[in-house]
Formats: sequence, C-alpha cells, structure tokens
Amino acid sequence: MYDEVKNYLNRRRDDRGGSTQKSPPVGAQPSPWAFLPATPKDNFNEVFPGILLGNYYIAKNTEELKRKRVTHVVNCAQGSKFNQINTDEEYFSGTDIKFLGIKATDTPRFPINQHFQSTADFIDEALKEKGTVYVHCQSGMSRSGSIVLAYLMIKKGMTVMDAVKHVRDKREIFPNDGFLKQLCELDQELQQQR
Repeated sequence: MYDEVKNYLNRRRDDRGGSTQKSPPVGAQPSPWAFLPATPKDNFNEVFPGILLGNYYIAKNTEELKRKRVTHVVNCAQGSKFNQINTDEEYFSGTDIKFLGIKATDTPRFPINQHFQSTADFIDEALKEKGTVYVHCQSGMSRSGSIVLAYLMIKKGMTVMDAVKHVRDKREIFPNDGFLKQLCELDQELQQQR
C-alpha cells in the first residue's frame, strides 16, 4: 500500500508543477531541493466540511481565525524550535478558540501515530459541535496533512488512499516517508478491525 500511495503523491506532485527533475547523472550529487513537492498555493484550504488545513500564517492571526469562524485549532508543530510554531492555550486566551497542540517534528522517525487518536477525537468533537477546525503546521503539508488523513481514516472510515485522494484534490499535501508508513500501518489496523 505504501508504494501505491507514494507513487500517487509523486504523480500528483509532478502534475501540479512540483519538481519533475529526474535522477542526477551517475556520480552527480542530487540537489537537496530536487525532489520537494510543490508548495500549496493558498495559506489554507477547506479539505473536508469544517476542516481547514493550512500553514502557520493564519494560525498566528487570531482576528483572521475569527473571520473564518474557527472554533478549534490543532497545532501539529507546537514549540519554539526551528520549523515549529509557538502557540498554545494561552496564545488563544481571550478568544473562544479551543486549542490542541502536538510537538511533532517533520522527520520520518517522529512517532506521529501516537497523536492520531487524540487529534481525531478532538476534531470529531469540534465538528459535532458544528465548529470549524484549523489544522496546521509550518506549511500545512506533512505533519498537519498526516493528522487530517488519520482523522478521515479513523472517524470517516476512509482507506489511506481514499483519504489521500480526497485531501489532495483540495490541497497540496506530502507527508514525509515515515508519516506515510505510519498512516499505512493505521490503514491495516483499521481494516483488520472492520
């Protein structure tokens, strides 16, 4: 399943204007940027009714979140180090926004699967309350994309491929290899349970 999903993501990346550079000539070193996906064109996109998937820019703007009628925020990159966004419950005090933060790093070895169930429950509860959830990381592609995919798989019964296709039709996402493998493992677990 992993190879099938990865190939789909790579094909969609190439179709939408991402890097199409082929392997470098023998002996040449590839550019570290040669195989990066196309970045999303928008700061955020509604990828499922009530779920906005996006970058840090909107997440740091409480007035913009209010205009978008956001009631819940999931920060998938909480922290103050490089490539993290320093927001927490206190940041949103004085607003009616409920907050959930996970301190994920966008590295293949990070166990993002330990957050699949808790974030899926948080998002599901927000949607049951007729709320709007803003799920974000730095760019809204890997960490937050993985969390939204897990939600669709756990709470909406989608397979990993169905979830990827659904979200990818609305926003450029590209979970790193480790996250993608963890999502494929989740897919197998859920299929066995069903």
